[in-house]
Amino acid sequence: MKLKLLYFIGFIGLCSLNLNAQQNQTNLWLQYLGRAQLAESWRTTSVWQYRSYNLLTDSRLFLINNYVDYKLKNAEVQFGGGYMYLDIMPYNEFGEKRSIIEHRSLQQVTIGNKVSRRFSISHRFRLEQRFLFTDWFIMRARYLFSSRFKLGDLDNTKWSLIFKNEIRMNLDKERAFDSNRISAGVSYQLSKSISIQPGIIAQLEAAPIPNDYYFALKLRQKFKFRKNNAKPDIDPIGYSND
Repeated sequence: MKLKLLYFIGFIGLCSLNLNAQQNQTNLWLQYLGRAQLAESWRTTSVWQYRSYNLLTDSRLFLINNYVDYKLKNAEVQFGGGYMYLDIMPYNEFGEKRSIIEHRSLQQVTIGNKVSRRFSISHRFRLEQRFLFTDWFIMRARYLFSSRFKLGDLDNTKWSLIFKNEIRMNLDKERAFDSNRISAGVSYQLSKSISIQPGIIAQLEAAPIPNDYYFALKLRQKFKFRKNNAKPDIDPIGYSND
């Protein structure tokens, strides 16, 4: 199984190279997500992300995102809020790179739906306040649809297909549409608490900004800081909504 995973990662990488050939760049997206259940209804999530213009060395973005969710007791609904720090490193028209520091506060609602033992989906609605250059403020709304389809024997499978589609809209700019991010990949369960997810991400931007395509590799880890008699983690899609 692990050998098959390596083959798939290589295949996704080749697809990414082909997608980016027209733009002469191969974007990379590396991400770590750690999630801990603190109590029966409370959990915290930390996301660390690195993006580059090439396979590793030409840095494009670095972010840290931390938030807390509260789950309703009788419904698959979670309310959350948190903070995000970003270091964005774009090139200007002269080919010179600069660093833009951004701070974000965010509020979100996530609704999960376990359609069957094999298939589950979730909807996340997020509102974020973006602070750039200390005096540039943007309010943005995001809607993320996530799905997970388990492969093989449901009692023993370690493989799942992951698909996500996120639309981001500016609420206080003349151009409302910001971007549409579509991603697809697989998830392989390395252990009870750790999974790896290789895939491809396409970010469709409003003209004249060019579209971006990434080879993505994500590592996810689950922690438990709760009493033994607490209810199990509630997460219908295997915490794949980040």
